[in-house]
Amino acid sequence: MFNTVSNSVNLALNSKDSDEKKKLFNDHVVSLLVALVVVVLLHFVLGPYLWNNVLIRLVPAIKPARWSDTFLLSMLLSLLLVR
Repeated sequence: MFNTVSNSVNLALNSKDSDEKKKLFNDHVVSLLVALVVVVLLHFVLGPYLWNNVLIRLVPAIKPARWSDTFLLSMLLSLLLVR
């Protein structure tokens, strides 16, 4: 996903773009926004469900989590575990 973002930024910064490349850039931006919304919605729905129904059964010391807890934890892990 990072490569797609960097390619879109490169297209945006190139001042000699034709109308076709500008349309391609707009398509990239729209597709990235749609993908971001889908990923966030999946985190909001599946994160708390998996945490509260699966992880609590496997590790008894863990307490139930809200949707914001699981979302923020996934953001923290994605920042820490960058490839």
